[in-house]
Amino acid sequence: MSPPEPIPIRSPAPSLGRVEGERRAMTQYERIDSAISTFVTAIEEGASPRLVHFGRPLPAHTDLQALDAALKRGPRESTPDAPVLPNLFPVAGAGWLAEPALSGYHDNGDGLICWTSSTMRRSSQEIHVALRDERTGLAADLLWRLDPKTGVLASSVRLTNLADSDFHLHSLCSLSLPVPNWASEVLAFSGDWSREMQAHRMPLPPGEWSSTNRTGRTGFAGASFALLESGAGDQAGRVLAIHLAWSGNHRLSTATCSGGARQASAGVHLAPGEVVLRPGGAFLSPTVYACVSQTGLNGVSDAFHPFVRSSILPVRRDGSRKVHFNSWEAAYFSFDESSMRRLADQAAGLGAERFILDDGWFLGRRDDTSSLGDWRVDPSRFPSGLDAFIRHVKSLGMDFGLWVEPEMVSPDSDLYRAHPDWCVHAPGLARRTMRGQLWLDMARSDVRDHVFSQIDALLSEYDIACLKWDCNRFLDPAVSGGQQAAERITRGSYELMDRLRSAHPGVDIESCASGGARIDLEVVKRCMRVWTSDTTDAIERLAIQRWTSIIFPMEALGAHVGPSPNPITGRVIPMEMRARVALFGHMGVEADPERMSETDRKTLAEHIVFYKRHRGLLHSGRHLRWSTRDGAEGRMTISEDQGEALVLACRADVAVHAESAPFAIPGLDRAARYKVSLPTPWPQIAARRLAEPHLWRDGRVFYADSLVETGLALPLSDPQTAWLIHLIRL
Repeated sequence: MSPPEPIPIRSPAPSLGRVEGERRAMTQYERIDSAISTFVTAIEEGASPRLVHFGRPLPAHTDLQALDAALKRGPRESTPDAPVLPNLFPVAGAGWLAEPALSGYHDNGDGLICWTSSTMRRSSQEIHVALRDERTGLAADLLWRLDPKTGVLASSVRLTNLADSDFHLHSLCSLSLPVPNWASEVLAFSGDWSREMQAHRMPLPPGEWSSTNRTGRTGFAGASFALLESGAGDQAGRVLAIHLAWSGNHRLSTATCSGGARQASAGVHLAPGEVVLRPGGAFLSPTVYACVSQTGLNGVSDAFHPFVRSSILPVRRDGSRKVHFNSWEAAYFSFDESSMRRLADQAAGLGAERFILDDGWFLGRRDDTSSLGDWRVDPSRFPSGLDAFIRHVKSLGMDFGLWVEPEMVSPDSDLYRAHPDWCVHAPGLARRTMRGQLWLDMARSDVRDHVFSQIDALLSEYDIACLKWDCNRFLDPAVSGGQQAAERITRGSYELMDRLRSAHPGVDIESCASGGARIDLEVVKRCMRVWTSDTTDAIERLAIQRWTSIIFPMEALGAHVGPSPNPITGRVIPMEMRARVALFGHMGVEADPERMSETDRKTLAEHIVFYKRHRGLLHSGRHLRWSTRDGAEGRMTISEDQGEALVLACRADVAVHAESAPFAIPGLDRAARYKVSLPTPWPQIAARRLAEPHLWRDGRVFYADSLVETGLALPLSDPQTAWLIHLIRL
């Protein structure tokens, strides 16, 4: 599904001669409904729309006026005579004293905005609100769309300057939402390279909580947060989840006013002077997606995963998600054609279906200090030609993918020497490199045209099925033509991706940015998967994939089996643990098979066969996450009809007690019986402690109720233990 279409701009409605502070008595209500939620708004003339309800589905006969009236408060001391209520687009000129949804100023310095007319209409699953301020000549068109099946709300704003002077836009929230009364905590995220999506749960503070990203990418912390009621967790409790679909600078925040009113918001972060609307000019915000769950964080995934599958992810032409083999951690820059052919042979022997040639294939590239921007095959690397290598890969039954970093340039490159002005830079300041590179100015059409011609030539000449599209530095300084331009540079990158996808619709794109620094629902519209993190350490990946998968379905999350010891953490992890964590994602391998023991190669090959057999379930079912009382982790995918399920039961660290707590399995059809088996190979140390192992090979039958309530006494007390549990309903 494409982003919601902007509402056509109309002329401002005539003034109704309203006395300042007086509200027209008539209130208009509109509602949109989904299978799991209802969204209700109210509006009075000359005011911002108000939220009446966003939560459980309301009966069709609900009296919306009575529901609204039950929420109204009378005046109190030391407050404005006309109460300023939390609403869906608060502005300072109307008396809102917390963070406004819109701020900026005209050339004369006037920045007070107060709507003089407001209209609302509903069409199908959408509510449109048109706000006009005759005094400042601003028009804000708000759009909310509620997906009828999943209950995911999409929110966006189009701002138009109808005045005859420039408007300097300072901030614009794509969604500004009153915080529900039940919410008492915020779930937020931080992150760094190889440490993406570090979760932090804290009480909603007095005053303000905010997270601002200025890196020019989505960032290692992602672009999501959630508000939870006390006690809410994976499987129970109310949660409001908010995700900003934007691959650049952004701000997420909550605010609590002195009187107790609370507001949550999300939108693009703009630098001073970055967006100036000329007379007649318009700005369309990124889209924010939100949902309300009554069943904890798993309920958020129950809404977002089918929504992303049906409305965001590009349609796949070949169906299943192929097993990737990426050359990076197997070879780094140290390879030639002969060694890469051997690596491809080894990858095919494991069962890989797509071979990705990572960094180092292009002219002069021997380390990360040169050659970005010169996207021509290095004949000294491939004396027989890249086409000959691709034919070899395809003869092994794999298709071929290639690493590129189209938005970047090395100072030591032919492109930079020819066009030193094409990089992002500030006149008079040093050009600071990161990983030996600079960011190309994607706000310039001539730069985009040149990059397109290079990548288009590669895709036209060679049989390339996939591009691993990397982005390995911060956007700093975010300047184009001497002006702040992070927002335009981000949109320029989208334009380049869109143009290449249009020219080569059969080519998949994987979004990578130093690992997981560009993962959001706007870039995912253009990409078949994202590289979740540069760390392939299975213990680190458990947490990273856990939190990323709240919004993103598993098939979109690249998850590879890496070397041991891990090159980033140094951790030594058993192969079955590494392989099983990678199963719960889009599985791949990023290690040299020749450096594995024969046992590890056999174990990995068996898991790849298992992945191929079960990826239809893994990538279409309901995904659940939970933890046991003694710290074991559960991951589960269950089919829509609850007929089949696959569970990962694992532990990162040693348990406090030698006898681990029974492992309960949620989400089953409690009226049914299931045949339960433990797929091999079993974790070596833990397998010695499994009671009656012969009964688990072929499977044992249990009533679902006992699995949900009591669980299985699996040996789960040892560190780095991972069991697979396969369930079939009888």
